[in-house]
Amino acid sequence: MFQLYKNRNFSEIINDTFTFFRVMGKNYFSNYIKITSGFLIVMLLLMYLAGNIFFENIFSGMQTPEQQQMLSKYFNDNSGYFIAAGILCGLLLLIITGITYAYPVVYMRIMENNVTPQASQIIKGLKWSMWKVIKFILFSFITFIPIGVLLCIISVLLITIIIGIPVAIIVFAFLSCWIFLTFYDYLNNDYSFFTALSKGYNLVFINFWGHTGATAIFYIIMYLMQGAVTLLFYLITGTLTMLDVQPDAHTDAVNTLGILALISFMISIALSYLLSNLLMVSQGIIYYSGRESNENNTLEANIDLIGSDIE
Repeated sequence: MFQLYKNRNFSEIINDTFTFFRVMGKNYFSNYIKITSGFLIVMLLLMYLAGNIFFENIFSGMQTPEQQQMLSKYFNDNSGYFIAAGILCGLLLLIITGITYAYPVVYMRIMENNVTPQASQIIKGLKWSMWKVIKFILFSFITFIPIGVLLCIISVLLITIIIGIPVAIIVFAFLSCWIFLTFYDYLNNDYSFFTALSKGYNLVFINFWGHTGATAIFYIIMYLMQGAVTLLFYLITGTLTMLDVQPDAHTDAVNTLGILALISFMISIALSYLLSNLLMVSQGIIYYSGRESNENNTLEANIDLIGSDIE
């Protein structure tokens, strides 16, 4: 079983994050896919159907004024379908996002009892946490979002000078780490959002450079992996499409490229959800490391074991 409570420096946070996936990864992702795959497949399918209809009609209607008029009439007659699909996709997006960010919090909370989490336990924990997730989002509108806007303005000003770029990265990593640690603390305890906000802030500064540095590293890893996979897919399929296109089939080529861009976007969304687990687990490692520094849970557990051995 992976050890959650442990004092960690910068390198140990990174190493233990990958160790977590090596030890618990099969169980972690199998349960994650079981819980989220249905929502994700429906959302991506709706996106593909709506996007496919859009590209097919918009490019076929570019040739003559009559076709453009028919295209306009088609979209007007089917506006209800596109609105309904958009609303449903938006709801599914919120559900998947809420589950994705709450999932590692619930998973690690179950692990605190030295138990390998099962899907039924995780689903029960997610149901219990969903109302707190909603409240966290609402409270963030009056706390983190204004702070984030202010820090973004400062960061943009700093980026105008070369030395400001690393400072802007640190500022972004600090804000992200503060948000995630507050999220972990709020979902794991019964006290108010603002108490969790204060505790999350303090947890960041237990090891400021280690925590913000690790957060920045995992953001970079996540975006590089996502960008590389989607770019590779787009380059390969785009090249094969252009090689197969006939000289007089310009509209078909543009339509095909539009569909490929849509598929590439869908792959990017699916990857972003999978890779966000890397970031959220790293924040969980930071959270339990910070709690260990404050609470000495490992020492207390060892004392309890000594008492049980004497008995």
